[in-house]
Amino acid sequence: MLAGCLALLLLAASGKPLHYWGSKAPVVVVELQRGQGTAAQVEEVHAAVDKGALVVRVTFDRPVASVLRLPDGAPVSGRLSAVLYVDADGDRASGFDAGGTDARTGADYSLEIGVLALGEDPDEGRKAQSLITASLYSLEGKRRRSVWRGDEESKPGAISTQGDWLDVRLPQGLVPMKPGARLAVASAGKSWDGRINP
Repeated sequence: MLAGCLALLLLAASGKPLHYWGSKAPVVVVELQRGQGTAAQVEEVHAAVDKGALVVRVTFDRPVASVLRLPDGAPVSGRLSAVLYVDADGDRASGFDAGGTDARTGADYSLEIGVLALGEDPDEGRKAQSLITASLYSLEGKRRRSVWRGDEESKPGAISTQGDWLDVRLPQGLVPMKPGARLAVASAGKSWDGRINP
């Protein structure tokens, strides 16, 4: 048990910010539905364009490390997930059609964050672990197409966590942003959006 707690502390202290957020206000603040099980919930999202790269910070309602492992130290998946919708051109008439006044309508991309649990592999000398993953999809109507994928191991400069936040930096120019670009989040049947900081 003590070893598992130490591993969680080390994991929680390992990340470094991928962007200087300073005192910038979040783009989206989510009205949390408390008591919704063991999955982490998104509290707020920061978003900015930095040297042509879209950078987002997702803040959860609990430390990220606390949902990556069970109390016995075993890695788990599915307890940390977030889907961010990016309306890169600021045009609600193009892109994803969520219908009505849903803030996701008009999104050109979705950025999906999750956790992949990997079992132990003694032949490769690998211990069981949880990897945080990020996948970017292009959206058109109700269809989506994979554009980019990364995880903490394969793209360490693209994903970073510490405490209750998780940063993702997409490759420069991958998501061309226009004035009026928005970011939206949906949770428990509601959706929120905000203007992405230039």
